[in-house]
Amino acid sequence: MNISQLLAVDLVLAVLAAGAWIAAAWMAISSTADERPAKPRVVDLALLLLGLAVVATAARYALLPALAAGSWWFASERTTISLPLTAIPAAWAAMAGVPYLLRRRNTGPPRSGELPGRVGRTQEWAVLAIVSAAASAVASLALTFVLGPFPAPWTLAVLLFLVAGTVMIARLALFPPFQRPPAPAAPAAPAAPAGGSVSPGWTVSPGGSVSPSRGRLVRRRMVRRRTTAAAAVAGLMACTALGSGVFAWLGSRSADGAAITAAVGHHRGVPTAPAVAPTPVTSLVGNLPDNAVVRHYELTARTEHITLPSGESTDAWTFGSLPGPGIEAQLGEVMEVVLRNQDVSAGVTLHWHGYDVPNAMDGVAGATQDAVMPGQFMTYRFLAAQAGTYWYHTHQDSAEGVRKGLYGTFVVHNPTLPRADTDIVVAGHDLGGLGLLGSSDRSSIHEAAPGSSVRVRLINTDSLPQRYLLDGTAFKVAAVDGTEVNQPQEVMGKLLRLGAGGRMDVTFTMPESEVTLRSDSAASAVVVVAPSSGPSGSAGEGAHATAKADDVSAKAPDVREKAPDVPAKAEPGVFATTPDLDLLHYGEPVAGTPAPAENVREEVLVLDRQFRFVDGVPRYAFTVNGAAYPLVPSIEVAEGDTIKMTIVNRTAEPHPMHPHGHHVQVLSRNGVAPSGSPLILDTVDVLPGDVWEVLLHADNPGIWMDHCHNLDHAAEGMMMMLKYEGVSSDFVHGGHAHNRPE
Repeated sequence: MNISQLLAVDLVLAVLAAGAWIAAAWMAISSTADERPAKPRVVDLALLLLGLAVVATAARYALLPALAAGSWWFASERTTISLPLTAIPAAWAAMAGVPYLLRRRNTGPPRSGELPGRVGRTQEWAVLAIVSAAASAVASLALTFVLGPFPAPWTLAVLLFLVAGTVMIARLALFPPFQRPPAPAAPAAPAAPAGGSVSPGWTVSPGGSVSPSRGRLVRRRMVRRRTTAAAAVAGLMACTALGSGVFAWLGSRSADGAAITAAVGHHRGVPTAPAVAPTPVTSLVGNLPDNAVVRHYELTARTEHITLPSGESTDAWTFGSLPGPGIEAQLGEVMEVVLRNQDVSAGVTLHWHGYDVPNAMDGVAGATQDAVMPGQFMTYRFLAAQAGTYWYHTHQDSAEGVRKGLYGTFVVHNPTLPRADTDIVVAGHDLGGLGLLGSSDRSSIHEAAPGSSVRVRLINTDSLPQRYLLDGTAFKVAAVDGTEVNQPQEVMGKLLRLGAGGRMDVTFTMPESEVTLRSDSAASAVVVVAPSSGPSGSAGEGAHATAKADDVSAKAPDVREKAPDVPAKAEPGVFATTPDLDLLHYGEPVAGTPAPAENVREEVLVLDRQFRFVDGVPRYAFTVNGAAYPLVPSIEVAEGDTIKMTIVNRTAEPHPMHPHGHHVQVLSRNGVAPSGSPLILDTVDVLPGDVWEVLLHADNPGIWMDHCHNLDHAAEGMMMMLKYEGVSSDFVHGGHAHNRPE
């Protein structure tokens, strides 16, 4: 079993153990009020439930070494908190409950005269032991689903109080201190002669009448008091749970309208206040050369109804096309992009995914700017300082905005390097269940002369992973997330897996026959590169042209004419049976690569799920270190710091973690270091049960988002900030501008 499967088994065992303990406790409690001899099959069922609970609890402990072998963070709170929390009550319940149930099966309930003594005490301890085991098992589930891997001390105190309170209520309600019933009463009380005596259990009132014993009245008062005490404990438990919930709700609303404060340094364990006034993010615009070429683009966000080549139509939000207009530049040029909002009521921004722009140009609503609302505009200016394949998208209400079409491609070329004869950009996207490659949900065609060079730039603009199949020729993966791969080898018969937001550049020499590109997320779409008899290019464009998959004729008749042998869909089962290319062992190491610095700081990000309030709404949220945004503590750095980040995925879904404004160098995945080309990423696709160690160099001051690029996960809490010392932001989450980054 892998770690993800072990975590699933542990969860099933936890639920099974809690259910079995609760059922066993219910049967034990019911037996205290039943004085008839127990039916053997009833006690057998109770014993079976008790045994099942003990076995399930013990099985959870047996999983701990395997979980810890994957990473301590898979077993941390299970070992330090859940183990003692459940093991002690379970052992007590087994030692006290089994003998009691066996005696109950063989001899029936304790006789009334025996109850105050040793036998009654045995019954009380057995029932309370099983109740405590049941309460502890439920508390262990709460640790998993509510408290998370880093529970605050006060939450542990609340949890322990609720467990103790449950046991206390059971004792107060079920076991009064003295239960011996009165002696059988005579049909009528004898008259009390003057100066005479009466039967035991009766007393003579001053007026000469006979009344029940005062002891019986005292016992009744004690029972009433214990019932009142049990109700008081239950009320206190309810108030504690309710108060904790209100506290959590207030915390989830704390960021609404609140500005982001400047980080305070904690180097060498000594907090230091900024020596100067904080630097606002709006001043972090970078240095632009005076004589550089300016690439000017204008994008207008709008709502529209689009019809796809298949004839399917849908409502969309676009930047004028789907994808948005392709943006290109060369290294050293200045990008100038004007964003206007025509009628997208939610607001828009432009975020440059994977591009390390100055912080003021990052385009995150509520952190680096206010959302651009209908009728407003904003201009983004930055230096094209990185070559490679990137993309842009809105970062205002991005979970909905990107899904509906507010995205486009961004390519920067290095003029000192040779370009491919045919350069194609393919953005894969799911538009409301309609799988697209470029803007087509059917077929699109490009032409390239046999023997010429072709570069296909793959971009996953979706929130889910995509797998691509390039068929018809051997190929090389030339770049990953905009960084060139060192000495890539030729590949055939492998799928290319792209996590959400990720990119790969694929190169090949055009053969004499068609080359096809398909994706498992767009079953009816295919990109065809067909051999041409003329100059290399795309649908008649000249050499070195860069084309999007939708810039050429995407009509099915053209494809059938130029490539009649290309099937409409991939071979059944090909995506299920073809292995993925493992980039950890692809390419060749770079000689002289410096080892990581010794004075690195270490940070751990445990990705998990717990019940949380997100913006005041209760959700089964996606959390980082047990908290949902905005309550996830920021990582605070100073310029020049090096951070080793350990990212642990304890959920059943992949999480493509994306730190804005930075790339990270992969040190290891599940304890295995890269053996091929250095792996430099801006989106780290952490699969279920995976542990990644990456190195981040703090060389781009600002306040940056770091979040899961499954944007629905980010909207439900899996988001945090990387904050540089001395940098502040006056922009707020929510507020008058209605900023909602995800």
